[in-house]
Amino acid sequence: MRRGLLLALVLVLALPASALAHATLEATTPARGAVARAEPAQVVLRFDEAVEGNFGAVRVFDARGARVDDGPVVHPGGTGALLAVGLKPGLSDGSFTATYRVISADGHPVSGGFVFAIGHAGAAPAATVGDQLDGTSAGPVTQAAFGLARGADYLAIALVVGTLLFGLLAWRRDAAGPAAEQAFARRSRTVLAAGLGMGAAAGVAGIVLQGATAGGTSFWAALDPGVVREVLGTRFGAVWGLRLADLVLLGGALLVFGPRRPGAWALPAALLAITPALGGHAATQHPVALLVPLDVAHVVAMSVWVGGLVVLLVAVPAATRALDPPARAVLLGATVTRFSTIALASVATLLLTGTVQSIVHLRAFDDLLHTAFGRAVLIKVGLVLALIALGAVNRRRSVPRLRALAREGHAPGAAGRLLRRTLRAEIALAVVVLGVTAALVSYAPPSALSAGPFSHSTRTGPLEVEATVDPARTGVNAVHVYLFRASDGAPFTGTKELTVTASLPRKGIGPLSATVHRAGPGHYVADAMTLAPAGAWRLLVTDRVSDFDQYTATFSVPVR
Repeated sequence: MRRGLLLALVLVLALPASALAHATLEATTPARGAVARAEPAQVVLRFDEAVEGNFGAVRVFDARGARVDDGPVVHPGGTGALLAVGLKPGLSDGSFTATYRVISADGHPVSGGFVFAIGHAGAAPAATVGDQLDGTSAGPVTQAAFGLARGADYLAIALVVGTLLFGLLAWRRDAAGPAAEQAFARRSRTVLAAGLGMGAAAGVAGIVLQGATAGGTSFWAALDPGVVREVLGTRFGAVWGLRLADLVLLGGALLVFGPRRPGAWALPAALLAITPALGGHAATQHPVALLVPLDVAHVVAMSVWVGGLVVLLVAVPAATRALDPPARAVLLGATVTRFSTIALASVATLLLTGTVQSIVHLRAFDDLLHTAFGRAVLIKVGLVLALIALGAVNRRRSVPRLRALAREGHAPGAAGRLLRRTLRAEIALAVVVLGVTAALVSYAPPSALSAGPFSHSTRTGPLEVEATVDPARTGVNAVHVYLFRASDGAPFTGTKELTVTASLPRKGIGPLSATVHRAGPGHYVADAMTLAPAGAWRLLVTDRVSDFDQYTATFSVPVR
């Protein structure tokens, strides 16, 4: 029973406090691959959730790669899930490429694009969707810096909330004299100041890095006041800005009233623990009424555990050094005993909240090895196992020994040194766990990951072949194949027979043949191709141009 509970705890703690999903493009006007008889006034995109349309979210290019949209992006009718951009009047007939880069409800960028035509298809676009999007995403340095900012933000919350709750719930003032109380207060204020400063720095950096990520620019370019204002106008920016203001308010309350007046800091500290839920997907994914309280409880339990470990290592030893050796074991043993009970309650809270979240979000364990999210979870499992082992050492060896020394009137001695060593190791592992959590929030778990239409082009013989799979999700998909002459980009009309097959090698499925019909010059469509289960599907397009010649193009299509 105990082993089963431990295993369940490890699996639950490996899950993030909230699952993240990304917006999916559901429909466009003009439709993907459509040929409009007359120039439309605007290009409209419909997503499955509200999206932010700042940072030049939608762009339209003609076949030569020149922009033909009029710039401003709007939400038609005030509907958050709709985005539209106008087209310049008097466009010539031909093919056009529309690209989008929007911010989904969880604060993460989502990008893609599609091709349509006006009048007649004409020459193929000079650049594919991927080419047009190339260079619009933030680089690896910006992404790494954003991960560090998120990790520092989580650690700051743990330090501030955990230190305040430790002083309120775990610190044994009855076993400490005035000198020990003053030493503990000084060190606790140092930890609080470090947490507040780290949180403020992480908040400012996070807002700027969100601007860089959303706009596909560098950190330095995102320092522009206009970009910062745009970020603050988004849901992400509003929550992170609120957290910055709350940190200032909390710091002022602690400076004026001190940590021993919980009535002064309780409200801003509670708001600090709530903001991760407000800024994550818990506040946007159903059932919100369940996920938000679970997320808050998860953050508070984490803060009590991690912040308490830091206080035990930094503040409590300073207090014990102000006492005579026999009294040190009494204070240390009493405080560690009480914190051990509180930490156990925190673990139980993490177990409960994580179990319910896993029921809501986790549906398949097969993705542990085959997705970035799953691999990150496995790393976190190993780290949590190590944390539990170190905690067991303290609970089974250090705590009983300190109690015995206190009863006998001896100094902590070797038991105190063992406690300090294990605390250092626990804190180091906890920081790494927070770093892994910061990476996890950039991935959507397989059950919540939304896919978008897949579009890619490749060269085969004298042809340029472009394939689009819409929506690239399990179930029925539409497959569009466009054939162009590589020499001049004109639609290729010499096809005798075109076949499309799909297979999923990892599952041994396929090849599955699609029913294909001609939709226009060089344009072929398979309206109802079933792709299931999820995985990396291989799409094979074969174009027979004579009794002896044919050309084959292969595409790897991620289906979610």
